[in-house]
Order: sequence, then structure tokens, then C-alpha cells
Amino acid sequence: MSAPTLSLRQLCFTGPGKEPAVVTFSDGLNVIYGASDTGKSFVLEAIDFMLGGQTPLRDIPERVGYDRIALTIAPSNGNPFTLFRAASGGQFQMTEGSHQTPPLGTELKVLASKHAAENPDTLSAVLLSHINLQNRRVRVNKKNETNSLSFRNLTHLCLVDEGDIQKQSSPIEGGQATQRTRELSAFKLLLTGVDDSAVVASATDTAATQSVSAKIDFVDELLESYRSRLEEVVPPDELRDQLSRLETSLDHSQDELQSTEAQYRQLIERRSALRKRVEGGAERRSEIDELLARFALLDNHYQSDLRRLDGIREAGSLVAALSPGVCPLCGADTDHQQLGTDCDGNVDQVIAAAMAESAKIEKLRAELAQTVDQLRGEAQSFDRLLPRLRDELSGVENEIQAQSPDLLQMRTAYTELVEKRATVRAELTFHEQIADLEARREALESASERESTPMNGTTELPSVVLDRFSRTVEAILKAWRFPEAERVHFEEATRDLVIAGKRRGSRGKGMRAITHAAFTIGLLEFCHQNSQPHPGFIVLDSPLLAYREPEGTDDDLRGTDVQDQFYTYLAQWTSRQAIIIENVDPPQSVRDLDSALFFTKNPQRGRYGLFPIS
Repeated sequence: MSAPTLSLRQLCFTGPGKEPAVVTFSDGLNVIYGASDTGKSFVLEAIDFMLGGQTPLRDIPERVGYDRIALTIAPSNGNPFTLFRAASGGQFQMTEGSHQTPPLGTELKVLASKHAAENPDTLSAVLLSHINLQNRRVRVNKKNETNSLSFRNLTHLCLVDEGDIQKQSSPIEGGQATQRTRELSAFKLLLTGVDDSAVVASATDTAATQSVSAKIDFVDELLESYRSRLEEVVPPDELRDQLSRLETSLDHSQDELQSTEAQYRQLIERRSALRKRVEGGAERRSEIDELLARFALLDNHYQSDLRRLDGIREAGSLVAALSPGVCPLCGADTDHQQLGTDCDGNVDQVIAAAMAESAKIEKLRAELAQTVDQLRGEAQSFDRLLPRLRDELSGVENEIQAQSPDLLQMRTAYTELVEKRATVRAELTFHEQIADLEARREALESASERESTPMNGTTELPSVVLDRFSRTVEAILKAWRFPEAERVHFEEATRDLVIAGKRRGSRGKGMRAITHAAFTIGLLEFCHQNSQPHPGFIVLDSPLLAYREPEGTDDDLRGTDVQDQFYTYLAQWTSRQAIIIENVDPPQSVRDLDSALFFTKNPQRGRYGLFPIS
């Protein structure tokens, strides 16, 4: 008789005035495939969230307006039930049957989101009761202290996202050093069906132990504080890869930005020079007009003076032609006139002086005319030059205006890269601090354990069970026609598989992904064959990464039929459930299944993605 299991039936997002976003599942093989950024990985995140995950859902634009999530689960030993939870998190509600929204007139049972040993009204307690794992205990440290088993202790063994499936560490570990003992105990529980209820914790009630315990509690508080500051848990190796790519992008962006800014500065300097020439030319042109106006007035004065002098000369000639008589100037009679003596009334001298003055003025007029001609020539030169300068200035300003948006965009992109780099560096710093705190915690635990020296301080995995589990995984790899799958065994030191003498974690990320999938599928298969407890379903994101992003020749499966055999194997399942999320299109026989869902990212063809297009 096989152990009771759970099967996911429906995931649904709803919101006021929004078309429900629904994904249905069936027993056996389910495949969600298609283009990137269509919500495939978000399906896994939502399932994890609805199984008690405390990490908030990503705030993607498509989710705006959806405020409730429903997950329908069908236990093999009971009737289907639906869980409801606000998209923002919090407690759960539960009701019998399959629903997209809470049925009217039905009182919903409230379930706490966090596990509590003595509280049966928690999501964890309900789920564990359906797979006969309620009231089980697992070791949490080397002092043989135990905690009540939570369903969250099992989720990493059946829900594997794209980041975890290609990680180098063991598939049974989540990456936190303080959880390694608990994780190994949960793995042992699934393999053997035996929990740690019989384990007795060592009695350590000394003041020194209490001091160490207080320090451990303080370190745990710091760890929780640092982890809460991480926007999302990204493995340090992936963050280092991101940082390396960001540094490369920043160098390239900086070179482009510096080149563009140099061109922009040249345009600005050229515009400034042209503006100075235009302004100086316009100012000089106005000055010339003012000078010409003044010189015209001066020439009028010269002409007036010449006319006056001509009048004096003509009057003098007439006076000289008169017969002798009383002097018109001094009134002297002819007898008393002294014609040989100079006086103010000497007409000839007056005429000579007028002519000399006229000649002087004519010379000044000639010089003035020459100056006016030069100024008019200069004015004509400016009249030809200024329009050309203004056209050139307008062209430069148009170039600046055209280049400004591109430069602004480049500056914004560069700033975003700098900010992203700072964020990644900060997250790496948090990871380093977390690793340091975990090492300190482990050291404190070790010191405490040396004082307590418990008799049974390790979780033992029976070698015969590990051998049978390894043979199960080996049979799966051979069924997939995985290269060199002849020898598979579980290495307790690394808590991972060794395949053909090579550790799983030392392979490329594509090979790590497919072998992680083999481990997870093998665990479910082993539990099914031996009637051991297991949630009964698995969700794998990007197990066939070696077909899409191989790291090298040894990591490339594109020349094999592993993909086809992978799907063929899972398609034979009936009493177990596998949900596969992939970017690579599955074989046509799988695409024809009713349980295959294709996200097209094309509003004109098929289903666009997880969420309907507004």
C-alpha cells in the first residue's frame, strides 16, 4: 500500500475587475514552456508562497490589481480543498472543494501561516496530516535537540527554482549552515519513515552553556536581521557573476559615455564660440551704423561751412570791385584810409583766409569719405558673414538638441548600472556577514557540544537505504540515456551524488541542473516504490539547462536524446505529479498533451502568459 500524497490541481490569481489568471494541473506530467518573461517561474514562486513561504511575491507589473491567490490541492486520502491567501501575504483560509474565489455563504477555516507544534490550525499541520507526517520531530543540532517537523522542512525537496537547480551544493540543503542538521534529518525521514522523536537531548544546564546559548540566540537575531535586508535570496556565486557582468557593462558604458560627452562638449564649445562671433559681429554692425549716421551729420556740417566760406569769398570779391568810398567796415573816408596797412577789413586777406579754410575742410571731407567707404565695406562684409554664422549656430544647436536625449539616456543608464552595482556589492557584503555569523554560530555550537558531549550527536543514514536510493537515481539516469550513468552512489561527506566517479557539484551548471532533477525525481520515486512519506509532487524550473545554456563541451547535452527520454520517463507517471517549467520546447508528443501549457508572449496567438493581457 503506497503512502498518502498530495496533488496540486489549480492555481488562480483574482482581483476586483480582473480576469482570473488560472493554471490547472493534473496527475502525472505537467509542462509549462515558452518565452522568457511570461510568468513561468512566477508559477513556482506562487506555489511556494501558497505552501507557506514567507518571502513576499515579486512585484511584477502584470500582477497589479490581483489581490488574492487560490491553490487547490487534492489529497490521495481525502477530498480536494482550496487554500486562499492575500497576495501581500499573511494567514490562510481553507474550504472544501475546488474554487477560484471564496464561496459565498461558506465559513472559511483560518490557518496560521507559520508552523507551531501544539497548534493543529496551521497550514503546515493540515498538509502534514494528509501525508501522515503530523507530530513528527527532527534533530536541529548536534546536541540532539529536536523540533516539530514543519511542511517547510520538505518544500526544498519538491520545489526547485532555476537558481537552486543549478547550485553546486547538495540538493538536500538550502544553503544555510544553521539548517544542515535539520535538513539531513528531514531527508532521512523521507527515506526511512523514521523521525527523531526517540532522540534525547543532552542535559546542559550550566552557566557556561547558558551563556553560549544566549550568544547563539544573539547571533540568530543578527542573522535574521541581515537576511531580512536582502531583497531576494540570490546565491553569492550568482551575485559575483552579476557583479562581473556589471563591471564589464560599466566599463563599456563609461567608454561610450565619455566619448559622447566629449563630442557634446565640443558642440557646446563650438556653439559658445559661434555665439560670441555672432554677438560681436552684430554689435560691431550696430556700431558701424551709428558711426555712419554721425559721419553723415559731420559731413553736413562740413558742407554748411563750405557754403559759408564760399559766401565770404564771393562777398569779398564784390567789395574789392567797388569804387573808392567810405570804408564799409571802419567808416573811414577815402582820405583817411591807409590802404598799405593791414587791418581787419583787408578784403583780400579775408578772401585768402576763406579759401584756405575751404581747402582744409575739403581735405577733411575727403578723409571722412574714405573712412565712410571703409565702414560701408566693413558693414557689407558683416551683412554677408552674420547670416552664415547664424545658420551655422542654428545647425550646431540642432545637433546639441538631437544629442541631448541620447546623452541623458546614457547618463541615466550609467547611473542605474552604478546603483545596481552598489546593490549587488551590498548584498555580497550581507552574504559575507551572514557567512561569518553562521561560522561563529557553528563555532559556538561546537563549543557547547564539547561541553555536553552527547552520545548520539549525528544523524545516521543507513547505508543499505542510501544504496537503494542511489540505485533508484542510477536507473532514472540510465532511462534518460544520460552519459556515463553506470556508477551512482551517495557520498555522505558532501550529502550529494557521485556519478561515474565525478561529484555532481563539480560539473557544469547544465549537468548540475539535470542531475539535481534526477535526485529530486529519484527521491519521489524511491518514496513511492517503498511506501515512504513524501508530498507526492515536484516542481522543477529549468532542469534541461544543458540544452539552452551549456558552459562547455562537457556541459552540453544537445547532441543526445536525454531531453526526449526525460519527458518520456515522466509521461509514464500516473500516481505521482511532476510540473516542469522550461524555456526549451518539449518534444511534439509532450506539446500535444492536455497538461502542456505554452506561453506564447504573442497577443495574437494562444495564451500570452500567466496573466491575461489587459
